[in-house]
Amino acid sequence: MPILSEEMKEMVGKQLPFLATADENGVPKVGPKGSLHVLDDSHLLYFEHTFRHAYHNLQQNNYAAVAVADREAQKGFRFEGTARIYENDSVSKKYLPPKIFDRFPRAAVVIIDVEHIFKLDNTLEAGTQIS
Repeated sequence: MPILSEEMKEMVGKQLPFLATADENGVPKVGPKGSLHVLDDSHLLYFEHTFRHAYHNLQQNNYAAVAVADREAQKGFRFEGTARIYENDSVSKKYLPPKIFDRFPRAAVVIIDVEHIFKLDNTLEAGTQIS
């Protein structure tokens, strides 16, 4: 499993990541995930609370991609991997902040096992797999 560098972790923490999924017909969906953050050296985590497209798609096809970029630096990364959904279990209880239920009646945790990492720099190396 690839290891996220400090640069990658910092970028995920400072910039707005976007999650890409595909439905059962292969139709892609992409959207911002403000709660997405680094769980550890090889996993990303976000809080699912809308239970719409991404949730539906991950139930059908658990492969996901997360893109994050620093517009000013014109650098970025795409992380691809398998997503697992946790709701009403010990994993969701461990990671969900209790305050999330002040705003949303339902919430789950999605953990993405990062399996591939690609450069999204504005150079000829854009799209190059780095891990």
